[in-house]
Amino acid sequence: MTNIPAEFRFSLRVLAKSPGASAVAVLALALGIGVNASSFTAVNTIVLHPWPFPNLERVVTLWETIPKLRTEWDAVSPANFLDWQQQSHALERMAAYRGWDANLTGVDDPEQVQSCLVSPGFFELLGIKPVLGRSFFDEEAEPGRDGPVVVSRGFWQRRLASAPDAVGRRLFLNGRSYTVIGVMPEDFDFPLATEIWAPLSLSAEQGNERAGRSLMVLGRLKPGVSLAQARAESETIARRLERQYPATNESRGVAVVRLREVTNAISDHFALTLEGAAIFVLLLACANVANLQLARASARQKEIAVRTALGASRYRIARQLLVESVVIALMGGALGLVLADWNVDWTRSSIPAQVYRWMAGIRNMRIDSTAVVFTLGASLVAGVVCSLPAMFQLLHHRSAPDLMQGLKEGGRTSNSGPARSRLRNGLVVSEVALALILLVGAGLMVRTFERMLRFNVGFNPKNLLSMEVALPKLQYRNSSRIAAFYRSVLEGVGSLPQVKAAAALTNLGTTGRLFVQGRPEPRPGEPLPAIRAVSGRYFEAMGIPMVGGRPIGAEDGPDSTRVVVISELVARHYWPGSSPIGRRIKLDSAQSQWLTVVGVSGNTKNWFTGEPYAAAYVPYFQEPYGRVTLRIRTPGDPLESASAAVFKIHEVDRNQPVFDVKSMDQILSDETSGVRASAQTMSMYAIIALLLAATGIYAVISYSVAQRTHEIGVRLALGAAHADILKMVLWQSFKLAAIGLAIGVPVAFLLARLMSSALYNVVSLDPLAFVVFTVVLGSSAMFAGYIPARRATRVDPVVALHHE
Repeated sequence: MTNIPAEFRFSLRVLAKSPGASAVAVLALALGIGVNASSFTAVNTIVLHPWPFPNLERVVTLWETIPKLRTEWDAVSPANFLDWQQQSHALERMAAYRGWDANLTGVDDPEQVQSCLVSPGFFELLGIKPVLGRSFFDEEAEPGRDGPVVVSRGFWQRRLASAPDAVGRRLFLNGRSYTVIGVMPEDFDFPLATEIWAPLSLSAEQGNERAGRSLMVLGRLKPGVSLAQARAESETIARRLERQYPATNESRGVAVVRLREVTNAISDHFALTLEGAAIFVLLLACANVANLQLARASARQKEIAVRTALGASRYRIARQLLVESVVIALMGGALGLVLADWNVDWTRSSIPAQVYRWMAGIRNMRIDSTAVVFTLGASLVAGVVCSLPAMFQLLHHRSAPDLMQGLKEGGRTSNSGPARSRLRNGLVVSEVALALILLVGAGLMVRTFERMLRFNVGFNPKNLLSMEVALPKLQYRNSSRIAAFYRSVLEGVGSLPQVKAAAALTNLGTTGRLFVQGRPEPRPGEPLPAIRAVSGRYFEAMGIPMVGGRPIGAEDGPDSTRVVVISELVARHYWPGSSPIGRRIKLDSAQSQWLTVVGVSGNTKNWFTGEPYAAAYVPYFQEPYGRVTLRIRTPGDPLESASAAVFKIHEVDRNQPVFDVKSMDQILSDETSGVRASAQTMSMYAIIALLLAATGIYAVISYSVAQRTHEIGVRLALGAAHADILKMVLWQSFKLAAIGLAIGVPVAFLLARLMSSALYNVVSLDPLAFVVFTVVLGSSAMFAGYIPARRATRVDPVVALHHE
């Protein structure tokens, strides 16, 4: 160990003697280590630690399940939550929460603030304390108590001017006065984008509610209690409640899932896929540098032979080669960390603001101490891997003649033995195969993203404006006032000259069951439609075609017959080969009202999977809801009409905030941004792979030409034409590329299928991508070999023979 510092100094002097080759090696590893550091940062923050909670592995979510209807995760009824909380022994804490539409009034600019109602112990369960003030006391959740609220740091800075005396300030939410009692730290963001938390007050009637399911539930495992034990106990409690309350709890189970596992479920797969691609880039860089190190060791055979003759053991020399590779890798790691920091900053700056509201952990994505430790470890591993071929060659030759041959002046066999050439060629073949895998993966990802952009989602997103309104219950207590407000809004917005059609939409979730008159109860696995309450002209505003019957119209009011429009998917499944017009259905339960089918609409589709949605559209004004999304069709840029539409809403109620004002194109762009970013990252990895593979082939062919200078001189002296020499060298490049491509194509096919499976089968295997990138990589390999081949044709036979 005392010789290690001296060997590091000696390694630096050796590397300084060939600065060009050393710089190439450092840059190659910097690229490989850099993309791994940035990918690891994404995985660490999005997949492994999406939340900053202590003991995150012990925080779980609890859901109700209905196995016979194949419902895996459903919200929880208040009564079931209270029973779980009382009877559970595996969880040391349990808390519930649900969203809350809170309008901030009493200010110059009314605002809809994303808020949440939480039960006592919510913040304690997550292990996060306010930085100012306190959290809720248990008694503050009792109905009728004063309204305390805890606010986020962002709200404190934006609306309370970061006042140190913010605790005790009064806020008016939905027309009621609330008192700020605490401010949460900056990194607390649960549920995502929440700015205000208020106590969840359950009245006696609400506490006995088992049919309605409106709560999300968290729990924290007791120390030493496994997830399996918690699941077993929860199922026992579920069976006990089923016996006690068969009318509401029949066949209902409990799902206990770690919070980390239900967070960023889709984006996790993309992050892990990109991390796998980054590892391929690092392997490719290591193969490139290993080839350089092997060539460097071959050129130093005489030096190594002299050192061996003077008493240095082969293991001592191998250690020196290892140290040299580690020094290169550490330098590459330092540069790679700089590149990773730049890449992470660029990624964060390119993420749409809306995405921060969807993905946990992404706002904390930065190079931290964990990333530095990872980079150091990756650098050391890369250094060892890069030195293995050179050390293998050194330790493989043990006999004395090898040493004597190395001491001979001009001995060429020590430099260009067949075993050494095979090892160099094998590294190049692996580079070509790895590069093809990355190119194909990137090509498939890019084509998938392009397909998603061109995909017909079933409606026309062009010139479509979207905005949301949420009426406070205190001012709008009954359906008649809500209906009057939105009738006035739709009339006002629809009267604007730049508006072609305006409509209201409320998503009511997916029905639990669909009953068809004259048919038995629904079977498990049958499509259950999402219920959407829509006003007249909705289908016109959205650009959804009608396949049969009529759309929801102005005549479908509260006193008219209850009707429904179903999507084509629902119609074809329940009435194959016949018309559903005039048939009657019930949504959600056998006790609900019969709805007459009056129309069949075209399917809207999921842009991610391409699958059509099952949908049922009911008239909004037959049962109006306070929260509504307005969809406004315009002849031109919809955002130019936004201010006029908002003005019309404020004419009806000046204190009513309007939020999430966006064009539908922007909404779709935000939703597809994750796939777009993944495609861009994969493309960057593929370009790096292509460059590394080309430089690897160039280095090997150049080294081969340098070693065969004497042979080429003899051939030229004996009358070989320049075209023969060019063909001979290019043939070597072609063989290496062909073998690499022959290995890479089937491996790329298998890994592409694995990638598609990991990404929910949205990545389609396109044969054209395999053909195109095989040709691109093959052409790049031949071009990389052509440069040293042209140099070989310029060898002067006299100079070559005289040199030898």
